[in-house]
Amino acid sequence: MFTKIAIVLLTAGAFLCSAGEVYKLDRVEDWQERSPLTQHKKGILRGRGRLVVLSAKFYPYDSKKTYKFKGLYRQLIGSESNIFRIGIVQYDKNKQEMEFASGRVVQKTDTVLTKAAAATDTAIFVKDASGWKRNALVAYSETAKQLSNRNNITLKLRSIEKSGDGWKISFAGPIDVDLPAGTAVRQYMSAGRFRFFGNGTGIQVLGDITCTHWHPRTKYFRPVVLSGTNGIKPGEETPVFEMRNPRLEVSE
Repeated sequence: MFTKIAIVLLTAGAFLCSAGEVYKLDRVEDWQERSPLTQHKKGILRGRGRLVVLSAKFYPYDSKKTYKFKGLYRQLIGSESNIFRIGIVQYDKNKQEMEFASGRVVQKTDTVLTKAAAATDTAIFVKDASGWKRNALVAYSETAKQLSNRNNITLKLRSIEKSGDGWKISFAGPIDVDLPAGTAVRQYMSAGRFRFFGNGTGIQVLGDITCTHWHPRTKYFRPVVLSGTNGIKPGEETPVFEMRNPRLEVSE
C-alpha cells in the first residue's frame, strides 16, 4: 500500500515539476558581469560589504504564473541592524526598466488630459500641472474616484512646461497606453526601480519568498539582491551576504 501511495505522489510531483520552470541562480555567471559574488562550494554564493547585484539574464514574466525565490538567503556576520533585501527589477516589452509608484500621492496634482494620447506618444497634455514634480510618476484612470497608484506611466519625466491653455508633460519614451481626452491623472511619488519581496536583518534566514504586486505592463524581470544597505559603522564587522542554492521557481 505504501509503495502505491509513494508512486502516486512521485507521479504527481513529476507532473507539477513539468508544469513549471526553474531559473537557477547558483553560479557567479548567473549574475551580472563583474559581479562581486564569489563561489563557495556548489550552489553557494557569497558577497562582502555593500552589494547591489542584478541577474545576468532577463526572464520572461507571465501574469498567470506564480514566481517564488527558493533557497536560503542570509547575512553571516555584521551589524544586527544591517538590512539585506531580495527582489526584482521590472521591464516593459522593449526591456526598458520601469519604476513603480509608491502609495504616497503628490498633493495638488489632480487634473485631466486636455487631448487624447496614443501609446506611441512621448508626451501628454493636461489642464493644470503647476504643482507637478519631475521625480514623481503619473497615474491615470477614467475618473478621479478610480485613481490609484496601480495604473501608471512608469517612465521618467523629461520636462513639465506650460503650453497654450494647458501643460505639456514629456517622457523619456512612448507612454505605451492609449488615453482618451478627459482621463483623470495625478502624480504619486516614485518608489524606485527595485521591488522587494524579502527583507532581512542580522543573521535572519529568508527563503520561499513569493513575488507579488507586479506592474500590469511587466514583460521581463531580473532578480536583484542588496546587502549592507545600512552602511558599516566604525568597529562593526563587514557583513557577508550568502545565498544557498538560489533559484526562482515558476508555477501555473
